[in-house]
Amino acid sequence: NPTTPENTWEISTNGGFWSSFAPLLAAAAPRVDAPVLKHKAVATIRPKSPPPSDGLQQNLLEWSNSDIGSMKGTHAWFLQQLRTKPPELDYEQGTKGIVTSAGGKYFPVLLVSLRMLRRTGSTLPVEIFFKNREEYEELACEGLFKNLGAKCVVLSEMVGDFDLKFEFEHYQLKALAMLFSSFEEILFLDADNFPVRKPDELFEGSVYQEKGMVLWPDYWTCTSSPFLNEVTALEEKVLQNRPTIEAGQVLVDKKKHGETLALAGYYNTYGETFFYRLLSQGGPGEGDKETFAAAALVLGADFYTVLEPPRALGIRNEGAAVLQFDPEQDWNLNPANENRPEVEGGERVFFVHASWPPKLNAMHNFRDQRQWGTEEKSREWFREDLEPFVWGMMIDMACDDKVQFRDWGDKSKGEKEEGMGVCEQTKWSFKWMFGRDYVNEQKEEERD
Repeated sequence: NPTTPENTWEISTNGGFWSSFAPLLAAAAPRVDAPVLKHKAVATIRPKSPPPSDGLQQNLLEWSNSDIGSMKGTHAWFLQQLRTKPPELDYEQGTKGIVTSAGGKYFPVLLVSLRMLRRTGSTLPVEIFFKNREEYEELACEGLFKNLGAKCVVLSEMVGDFDLKFEFEHYQLKALAMLFSSFEEILFLDADNFPVRKPDELFEGSVYQEKGMVLWPDYWTCTSSPFLNEVTALEEKVLQNRPTIEAGQVLVDKKKHGETLALAGYYNTYGETFFYRLLSQGGPGEGDKETFAAAALVLGADFYTVLEPPRALGIRNEGAAVLQFDPEQDWNLNPANENRPEVEGGERVFFVHASWPPKLNAMHNFRDQRQWGTEEKSREWFREDLEPFVWGMMIDMACDDKVQFRDWGDKSKGEKEEGMGVCEQTKWSFKWMFGRDYVNEQKEEERD
């Protein structure tokens, strides 16, 4: 049975933080034309321990020298403001929790992730951020999510009627959710990402305690523009000689890294037109993912990036997932850790980021074969066959009359087969994928 924490904490309106941070963001708005991308960067898979880069950074952007100079001055001014009088984040001291953002088709996915979270025994509270009231669903927020120790937060209402208006979309919401969260220490998880180990222990790990922020690597080599180094004064090749980031999970102490998150907030506020292109040049996964490491590097703030590369669980473009590993075990196995203890075993999987479409949404996921590889491989990673368990959870949701989402519309009408509702559709997928009918063993035990 999943562990469910009490839903008792309060969320601040964060008016004080935003009233000081919004004018700073507005004053540091780029006043130049955006760089033009000539063509998208092509990235390669980065090995675990590559030799230092001695190649030139490829530039794929067209941008005038005057625009670069202006942007450099604006960035330097913003940094100076952060260092002399950083905005005070509103959070409850001594608190820890999980933060995520969701809406629309991600609601069913998030419910799976929350149930998997509670399966680990975690009692960490969860804050779910939405862009505006239109994305809010009362049935989900006041029932399904609340019963799992999660609270819904409407970002536009926290910002309120402040005179300075900003439009935040998609990738930009992550940094804002982290800044506005009521928790002092945060594990941010994408809605389609869940832990397979109790995440409470991450906050107690020595590497997190020492560094204050832990990031996880992506598959790819860096594709940043050399213009980024000019604008931010980062040393040449500092990004080329480290992993790119897969930001489906971010572990951070806001007390230690408040300025890092504020600078990442700046990069994301102006990300779509400026910083995403400077950081990735259209490379794989362009968006918020590089902003957190870049902010820390620019500020000279210490953080840890997990050394173990991610692994693909299944086949890409066929509903595969990304595996990420235990940072404490990784640190204990890292040759750079001079005080590393003797540890048994190798790297341990910590997160399953089911990020490849069609994701874990019963309405849209209609399959006839396993998506996450063989049972043997699953037992090697998780000591259990995880995929049918997760699909069983999807069936329980799809067949429960109390579970309804706007994205599903009429549950009696599935998306793929005429005359087959979401419940029947998901049951048939289970049978085709795993060669047997689904049986809810817990309900069978209750009947007995």
